[in-house]
Parts: sequence; C-alpha cells; structure tokens
Amino acid sequence: EKELAHARAAADAVDLETVGTSAGSKAKAQKPLDHTEVAKEKVRAMSVKELKRYIERHGGSHAECFEKSHLLAKALEVAAIAPPELPPGPAWMPLGAICRLCTKPNAKEQGGVICRRKRSDGGVGGCGEAVCWRCMKRAPRESFGQVRTTKEEFESLEEDAWWMHEHCFLDGDYKDYFGESEPEDFWRRRTGTRDEEWEPSSAQAPRAGSIMQRC
Repeated sequence: EKELAHARAAADAVDLETVGTSAGSKAKAQKPLDHTEVAKEKVRAMSVKELKRYIERHGGSHAECFEKSHLLAKALEVAAIAPPELPPGPAWMPLGAICRLCTKPNAKEQGGVICRRKRSDGGVGGCGEAVCWRCMKRAPRESFGQVRTTKEEFESLEEDAWWMHEHCFLDGDYKDYFGESEPEDFWRRRTGTRDEEWEPSSAQAPRAGSIMQRC
C-alpha cells in the first residue's frame, strides 16, 4: 500500500509539473508581438531595392550605403525607431478613441473615422485625429472645412475608403478624393496662399464608386 501511495504521489507531481509547463507555454504563446521585432524581421527579408525604398519612406538616406549589408544595417536602425506599421484598410475610429471635437470616447463599432490616408508608396497623410459621425455632420465649416463623409459612404468604399481634413490635404489629394481638379478657392484655403498665381491641374474623370461629399 505504501508503494502504491508513493506511486500515486509521484504521478500527481508529474501531472502538476506538466500542467504548469503547459500553462507557461501558453502564456508565452499569448505574449503580444513586439512591433519593432516584427518590423526587423520584414527588413531582413527585403531585397536591395526594397531596403532603399524602406529607408527613403521613413525619411532616411542611403547615400553612404554601397553594399547590401550596409543597407540592411541602416534599415534595421530605422526599424528600431519607426512607429508601428499601419494596418491595411480604412481608418475607422476604434472603440474608446476620443473624438477631437467633442472630446467624448467612442462607444460603438465604426462610430467615427480617423483623418488618415495610407498612400501607395507607403507614406501616410493626415493628422491622425479621430472624429465621430455626429461631429463630422455638425462641425462648423469655417473651422472644420468642407470635406465630409458619412458612415454609409465610407463603408461603401470598402478597402479604398479614406478621409482627411481639408487642411490636411496635399497636392493631388483633392483629385484622388473627389475625382476632379482642385478648385482655386480650395487650394488657396488649404495652402494659405493669397498672392501666388494659381495653376489648375488637368481634368480627371471621377473614380468609380467615389461619392465622397464636399459640403
């Protein structure tokens, strides 16, 4: 009986150790990934051309890099201090985010939008501020600007959806957003230019599916 009791105690100890090890493994597996390490892994897999583009996109220079090893070292330095890569798709206002205008936290899914445009070259436009749909509709034109959108409109554009404040637009954004040339009054407002001569850009047909509003 004593031998049987010892055997059972030993088996129980092994079971407890196994459970503890398993729980520890799960905890490690559930540990969130460090975005810096993720970025570095991506950098290590890049070609020479991609490394140069990555460095340029983050405002760096690779003029002194003559070998791929130099480019890689430079890109890894950039990755160590670069902000997290933005997720693909439209910039919906996340739960709990604070609206820049009314200062209230967002309490529902897709309750607003973020002023952001992820460009095809990897660059990012916009100030990153969140605006709820209520403020999007009611904000004064004089302070908020004319560029507006709605939840239904934003949702209908799916992965291509983006929105920015009028004053966050850069050259070319108006045409991409509205599908037409930027008018002189809009250009002068966003640039603050009064005396400089205005040169209209060439006409462009509206982009299919783009129904963004100019209120």
